Amino acid sequence: MRYHTHIVSSLAIGAGIATYTPVSFTIAYATGLVIGGLLPDIDEPNSYIGRRSLGVAKQVKKAFGHRGFTHSLLAWGAITAVLLLQHFSSFTLGLCLGYAFHILADYCSSQGVPLLWPFSKRRYRFIVTYRTSSFLETVLFYCFLALFIYFLMNGAIEEQDSLFLF
Repeated sequence: MRYHTHIVSSLAIGAGIATYTPVSFTIAYATGLVIGGLLPDIDEPNSYIGRRSLGVAKQVKKAFGHRGFTHSLLAWGAITAVLLLQHFSSFTLGLCLGYAFHILADYCSSQGVPLLWPFSKRRYRFIVTYRTSSFLETVLFYCFLALFIYFLMNGAIEEQDSLFLF
């Protein structure tokens, strides 16, 4: 999935959560969703986040390969445990959710993800898949964009200035 689709899908699902739960859709939460939605691709130097990682992506790819450790439930669980248990905030909640949404989106791709890494290198994928940069991904992008706008207009933001609360 391309970076902008990861961003919009994470924001849309995160806004849906904010619409139907007590979670507030704040700037900090949205920023966490965006960063978390991109973070698993730190294992690819040519990814949006990898090009901005000051060489970290090259080292991660060398150690684990693309869609290896960073796309596993173990990586998500470790990040979630450290951030939410040690430093809970709207930002860290968004980051952990965005990370999970990224893995879920890649789970639906034709390449799949190694959910059970390091216990298994098998890549799991959903029954119906899409290819990165395909027409179907473009359709998904616009569907998530429409869903994001819908949630923003229908309850994700309770007060006009709630986006500015941290």
